[in-house]
Formats: sequence, structure tokens, C-alpha cells
Amino acid sequence: MRQRNIIFAILLLSAGVFSRAENTVIKSPGYFTDPIRDGHELFPDSLVYPSDAEEIVIPDVGMFGLLGEYKFPNLKKVTFGDVDYLPGGLFMDMPELEEVVFGGMIGHFDCTLIMNCPKLKSIVFKGPVSSTGGPGFLYNLPSLESVVFESVVVDLGIELAAHQTFPKLAGLTNNGAFLKVYSDSLVAATTEQLKDNPRLIADMERISRWQSEVLTAKNPGFMRKSEYSSAKILQPILAELGSREAESLKKAMEYAWNLGDDVKNELEILKEAPDYADGAPSPDLKFRYADATDSLLTLSRERFNLDSIAGDGDDISRIKNLLYWVHNNFPHNGNNGLAPGPRNMRNTYDSMRRDSCGYNCRALAICLTEALLAEGIPARYITCLPKAWDTDSDCHVICVAWSESLGKWIWVDPTFAAYVTDDKGLLLHPGEVRYRLQHDLPVILNKDANWNNKWPEEQDHYIDYYMAKNLYILDANTYNQAEPEGPSNHQQGRHVALAPKGITYPNSHFNTTDEQWFWQRP
Repeated sequence: MRQRNIIFAILLLSAGVFSRAENTVIKSPGYFTDPIRDGHELFPDSLVYPSDAEEIVIPDVGMFGLLGEYKFPNLKKVTFGDVDYLPGGLFMDMPELEEVVFGGMIGHFDCTLIMNCPKLKSIVFKGPVSSTGGPGFLYNLPSLESVVFESVVVDLGIELAAHQTFPKLAGLTNNGAFLKVYSDSLVAATTEQLKDNPRLIADMERISRWQSEVLTAKNPGFMRKSEYSSAKILQPILAELGSREAESLKKAMEYAWNLGDDVKNELEILKEAPDYADGAPSPDLKFRYADATDSLLTLSRERFNLDSIAGDGDDISRIKNLLYWVHNNFPHNGNNGLAPGPRNMRNTYDSMRRDSCGYNCRALAICLTEALLAEGIPARYITCLPKAWDTDSDCHVICVAWSESLGKWIWVDPTFAAYVTDDKGLLLHPGEVRYRLQHDLPVILNKDANWNNKWPEEQDHYIDYYMAKNLYILDANTYNQAEPEGPSNHQQGRHVALAPKGITYPNSHFNTTDEQWFWQRP
């Protein structure tokens, strides 16, 4: 009897112990539907770890989710094997985490990778890295002392800024080689420095084989584009080093390129646009511009004292004065659309003040067009659209103003107080900017371009990315006036789109491939 009681007590005790030793099951985050590399598992059915673990090792995986969501209260150290993709926020709000080791190769990691881990002291990347998100990398890590890269990073888009709060970290430790950097505090390796380092060459060749698998995979999602960009950095270096992997990677890049626009950047897509062709859309279709004596224009001119704002200088100075005035007085907020009610300057201005808000680029461009017309300067607002207009809703609306002294239209963008010139300072219109981008001719953004007088607008973002994307199709209203669209009591114009041959934009009333007709003088 006593023996039976002892056994029963042991069983009860064991049951209590085991009930406390719960497991945490990590599931696939579902970022991709197909393997990033054909034949390589995206994620195992599950990964199981003790919930009270102080250290865990994560095996080779195709992708991984947000570890902080699993609430390991005692976790101090995490070690990864190879991984194709890591998301921003991988480690977040983990109170006991002290050490992170990436022991294998990383294909791509996004920003911000690690944040809000108060005890984290050390991050080590032992294997090579193909590409990173950026520029954010780390945030709010008060105990962090070291970030070490032991191997090659092909495309290092990160930077360390004071506001990201890691006061004990002096900088990145580079025991390998960065092939491309975006921060002035970091230095890219030269081919001369790499040629006598077999360890780094072997790691670069390993990355190139991995990139080739991604570029030729059935459906690697957005990874194909990011790794094509990284391969453009790595392939010529391997070729210069005489690596056999250079030719294989080149063939994989050609394969990806020929799939379509999947891997091409915005400027490359624009450069491949078909030509324009002669032929106006309709002999009866005319561009019209309301006279400055128009009653609605007169109301705005007098309400805002536009004569004084424009000034008595030449037409270029008057155009710029009105550009800056609209930029400074009509704040931009792309999330708000247009003001309710009539689409004129007075209603937009009053709505902004009443609701303490801004409106989108279309609202601002309509207002600047009205201000220019009120001062007797012919103007249009131009909707600038990407090739993928049906899937990419991020278009942009700017203005063009007619300069009589130059005998041409010029680009004026009230959202960013932006205008564009060639290398000799000659002001350009969107068609000229488009041509120059396609033919690698200089295009220069004014240095004081900015967003809401808060952040400067940089040339590489505004010209090479944002507007290179949005100069594929250009749409204009044929009758430019106050209240050119939306609720109004007067006749309004129709919209005509300038598109390359073979491209149709169905949201305009008319399409044309005749750029000379589109940019005709008023």
C-alpha cells in the first residue's frame, strides 16, 4: 500500500513538472506563397522550443517571422542558420535578449531588424549577406555594444543615426567586406582589396549561386527584384576577379530581365518605353486656358492678393513666386484626397484652415494652376502616371506654366516646391525631363525642393525614382480654369493622355502619341 502511494505521488509530481514545461510552436509567417528558391523549403511545418528557453537555435529556413511575438520571457541568445529572408521587427520587445548570432548566409533582411531589446549587447553576422533594407537597421537598444560583420555584404543599405538610440555602440565592426554602402561613415571594398582573400571570394561566389537560384525561381515574389539589384553589384566584381561564377550569374540575370519588368528599376522601365508618333487625337480637340478676367479667377486673385505675391519681375520670377507661395500655404497630405466642395483655391484654403489639414498633390496642383491663370500665365496641371497604372496607384500631379520669355512650358511642382533644369540651368518641362532621363542627359532638381518645409527632397529619390516611374504616361485637362473638375456650374474640359505607341490609358477621354501636339504653345 505504501509503495503504491509513493508511486502515485511521483506520478503527480511528474505531471506537475511536465505541465509547467510548456512548448512554444513557431509557425510560418506566410510572406511568400512559393519557395524563394525552387526546391528549397520555405518553412518547416513548425518549430518547437521550450517556452522558458534561455537559448534557441533556428535551423536553415526560407523565411522567418517576428520572433518577439512569441513571448520567450527568458530568452537570452538566438542563433540562426542560413535564411533567405528576414523581416523588419524580427527581434522586438524582448526584455532578456543579450546576444544574436546569424551563423549562416542571409539572403535579405529588412529594416528595422531589431528594436526595443534593453539588454541586447551583441549582434554578429558570421556568414555573407546579399542585401539589406534601409536606412533604418536598429532602434532603441541602450545596452548594445557591438555589431560585427565577419563576411561579405553585397548591398549594405543601412546606416547608424543618433536618433536610433544605441548610445554604447561606436559603429559597425567590419571584418569582411562591404561591396556597396550608402552611409558616408562606411567604406566599400575595392577589387584590389578582395583579390588576395580566398575566404571572401568563396563567400561572394556562394552569394552569387544563391542569387542565381532566386533570379530563376518560379515565383520568388519581391525577392527577385531586390536580388537582381544586388547581383548588378556583385557580378562585375566577380568578373573582374576572374571567377567562374560571374558567367553563371550573368545568365541568371538575363533570364530575370527577359521575364518583363519584374526586376527593372523605374528608370530602366522608362528607358524601354516605345517611341511617340505623330498624329493628334482629334482635329476638334483644343487646349484652352481661362483668361485672367474670369470671375472665379478674379475672386482668387483679389482674395489672396496674387498680384503682390507674383511681383513685378520677369515671367520666371513670377512663376516661381507663385510656386513657393502655394507650397508654403497649402500643406500636402496625400492621405486626405481633395477638399470637399468646389475644387478652387478659396475652398481648398478654407478647408485646410478649418480642419487643420493638408490635401493631396492633385489639390495643390489645381490650386497652383488657378493662381498662375489668375496672373495671366497659361498653366496646366499634369497627372504623371507609371506604366503599371492599373496596379500602382502612386501617381503624382504637378503643374506646367508657360514661359513667354523661354517660349516653352516649364515644370513647377507645388507639393515639393520643385522645378527641374538641365546642366546649364535651363528650366525644363516634363516631356524634356523624360527625354533626358531616357538618354542619360543631366537633369537637376532645385536644391531647396522640400516636403512641407520639413524634409528636403533629394534628387535621387525625386528624379531617378519617383518621377522616372511617373513619367510613363502624362494626362492633362484640355480646359484649365478655376474648378476644372469636380462639382461646378460651368463647362469643363476633357482629359487627354500622352502615351508611348502601343500603350492605352483608358481613364482619359482621349489618348495621343503626338508629343508635339501635347506640348503645343497656348
